[in-house]
Amino acid sequence: MDELKVHVVTYNVGTWAPHHDLDMASLLPQKTVPDVVLLGFQEVNTSPTALVIENVLSALGEDEWTSRSRINLARKGYIKIRSIKLLGMVLSLFCLEKHVPYLRGVETQFTRLGLNGYWGNKGTVSVRFNLYGVSLCVLNSHLAAHDHQNQIRIESYDTVLGGHTFTNEATEAIMYHDYVFWLGDLNFRLQEDTFTFEQIDQKIRKKELKDLLAVDQLTQARVDGQAFSELDETPPDFPPTFKYKFGTDVYDSKRRPAWTDRILYKVNTANYDKIELKLKQDSYRSHPEVRNSDHKPVSSSFRVGIFTPETAAQMGIQTYHPIVKFHVDEVYVDEDNTLVYTVDTKNMRYLRYWDWIGVYRVDTHSLESHLAFQWAPSTPARDNAYELCFDENVFIRSGDYRLVYYSADSKDILGVSPPFHARVRDLEPEMGVEVTEEL
Repeated sequence: MDELKVHVVTYNVGTWAPHHDLDMASLLPQKTVPDVVLLGFQEVNTSPTALVIENVLSALGEDEWTSRSRINLARKGYIKIRSIKLLGMVLSLFCLEKHVPYLRGVETQFTRLGLNGYWGNKGTVSVRFNLYGVSLCVLNSHLAAHDHQNQIRIESYDTVLGGHTFTNEATEAIMYHDYVFWLGDLNFRLQEDTFTFEQIDQKIRKKELKDLLAVDQLTQARVDGQAFSELDETPPDFPPTFKYKFGTDVYDSKRRPAWTDRILYKVNTANYDKIELKLKQDSYRSHPEVRNSDHKPVSSSFRVGIFTPETAAQMGIQTYHPIVKFHVDEVYVDEDNTLVYTVDTKNMRYLRYWDWIGVYRVDTHSLESHLAFQWAPSTPARDNAYELCFDENVFIRSGDYRLVYYSADSKDILGVSPPFHARVRDLEPEMGVEVTEEL
């Protein structure tokens, strides 16, 4: 099998705005380039002012953390594919541009979580997708806080598993996916009546983390089979990520330090006959240098097995390759333009009525806000070539654009054009009669 590099990050930002010099790309591995990046935030500011900025003033309707991430990751060649937000929880899927035409079945979901019968600001958001023949599901959770709410956190896990479903029958449930990554501020603490704040602080200074992990609520819940036992976690070798005094590396005595921010994973090795799926975790770390919140970000890098084209063909995995190929020549501003795409004849069966093509500006580095769209023509203009007719109101200013072909339900990306430039046509000087004034 081939490998796909997946990098996930969880960060409770404590309602704070990103510091002006924070580069979210610094949370990526420095020696390798992940193919796919997933960023999970909790406690994103949801004040009325923040929501006005996000929904009215923001060009792409993004919160400030997602916007900062998109801009920072764009310099590394990433495009934002999809985001989902539930109150202060946000999960965003990014991938390198070269992988975009291979994405299938992109779908988001959420589960609200209440406390003592009331809906609070907790819950889980997720995104699932297929890439190179394998399925991945990534969840971002913010569970109930405080030491004494451990049972609520355990019950929330079962609630998410039971109610969090997707439309693809083969991967309707979370745990049916080939690979599962579960991250977030899971809020598990150290067991009550064990260590005091002072004792925990001393053990952290002495790097006696194993003593603390022995009374970690999440570790115990997994051992007892109460919650998250279906997933794996490498024991953290970094200090507890909560609670810090803002802007410092000093723990706040208002709370006992704990590993609230976690990343767990699962691989269903036997999902396919005669092929064993594999996953390798390359890193699991916190980022103490980031002091933007009372939490520290946590990240993890993985390598997951994907099918080679040959294996996919042998197994009859559908829509493995891009189906639509765009052929874009000259595009002119403020004019009607006709663009062409072709479809390989053996893949015609994947086209549907109500497929559509979105127009995007390249400099947004996002597929969540199209400038315009066109329904895909139902019949070819000739052979396997289809024509798209865009009126003069689509390309209204010069710049670089791209086209994306979506399935009717918008879950599959069946083709992406290379970036192309729309320009003002060079006009020939008009021929006229020279007029002279006779004095």
